[in-house]
Order: sequence, then C-alpha cells, then structure tokens
Amino acid sequence: MYCDLQPSLLLIGIAPCRRRTAAAGIHIARTLREAIALLRIIRFDLLVIGLDDPKLGVWDLVHRVLAAWSQQRWILASSRVTTKDEVLARSRGALLVLHLLPDDQWLLEFAASLRRRDRSITV
Repeated sequence: MYCDLQPSLLLIGIAPCRRRTAAAGIHIARTLREAIALLRIIRFDLLVIGLDDPKLGVWDLVHRVLAAWSQQRWILASSRVTTKDEVLARSRGALLVLHLLPDDQWLLEFAASLRRRDRSITV
C-alpha cells in the first residue's frame, strides 16, 4: 500500500532561538519529558537531536529512546559536536552526525527518503 503522508520529525535539544517552524510534520520538544510524551503518541520518521541545551541530558535521552523504541532513527546535528560526542552518537546508532542544523526542507526530504526506503523493503 502506498502511503504519501508528510514525514514526521522531532527536534530535541535545538537552540530555543530557533524560529518556530511552519513546516508540517516537524515537532519541537524542549525537555526530556516533552520528548518522551511526544514519542509515546506520534510515530516519528526521524529524531533530530542537538546539543544546544546542556541541561537536557542528551545521552540520557538517547539511552531512554533506544531502550523503548530500538528501531527509532535519529541524527545528531549541532555546531557544538565534539569528537567525543560524534563517537558516542555513532556508537548509539546515529544515522548522521552533522556539525550544523540543516534547514527544514532538507530535514523533511531526508525523513521522506527514509520512509520511501522502508516502503520499498516491505513491498
């Protein structure tokens, strides 16, 4: 069955100054609790995790998400990525480690390509 719905993304730990996106399918979580709550009710094609909020506890979040949703795809995108962060992210299954946050259109196209890939495998 062909499903052409808009891909869904969850942005977590991205700078609060990021403009509120108008793109359909992009959700923003500002706290660990908010991220987990959204993950419980919405199936996301991709999580975009940033390092902009040091209070967030990104690695605790990644651990919790992967424990509960082991197949969840995610990327790390931040201008603050260190070599240690990159190693941690890759060892925890990040699809990509980006040293900047791409624009909304790029993120949506990347998530859509993941969805198409899933669809082609199940057909």
